[in-house]
Amino acid sequence: MLESSVVLGALLIFVVRILSIALSTVRLLIMGRSNRGLLMVLAFIESLTFVYTFGWVSQDLNNPWNVSAYCLGFAAGTVVGTWIEERVGRGFATVNIVSIEHSDAVAGALHDAGFGATRSIGEGTTGQVGLVWAVVLRKQVDQVVKLVNAVDEKAFVTINETRSVSQGFLGYGKS
Repeated sequence: MLESSVVLGALLIFVVRILSIALSTVRLLIMGRSNRGLLMVLAFIESLTFVYTFGWVSQDLNNPWNVSAYCLGFAAGTVVGTWIEERVGRGFATVNIVSIEHSDAVAGALHDAGFGATRSIGEGTTGQVGLVWAVVLRKQVDQVVKLVNAVDEKAFVTINETRSVSQGFLGYGKS
């Protein structure tokens, strides 16, 4: 039978690692978009939790409960951190759309939904294609991609992180 202190210790390591790695994931994802003071605080907390949890685990590497809790906490923390960052969704993304036959309709649908979109003509492997660019809030990317796919299910869509935006039309979509 396991002692309750072993289980509680492993559980504490697991929870602290989740929090630490979630903070680390968010810190890395917002780096360059947030103030340095916030990043410094997050890095400090991340380092502090690492030192304590790693120190605790390294005292007895033959304890499979602590080692497993440490590793599982890292994995779960990555998922939690990504989930948090997706929900907060700060910043902008550029949605790039290549459509062989429907770029006019794609740009029109984006405009109708309240998004800015720029259309141009390009040369693809099979000939002329329509190119559409839309700069949107990151949390709206899924909405824009669904809209594009509804108009042209064969459209080639890529998403790039946009670090800064100056001027232009940012309609933020219709509610």
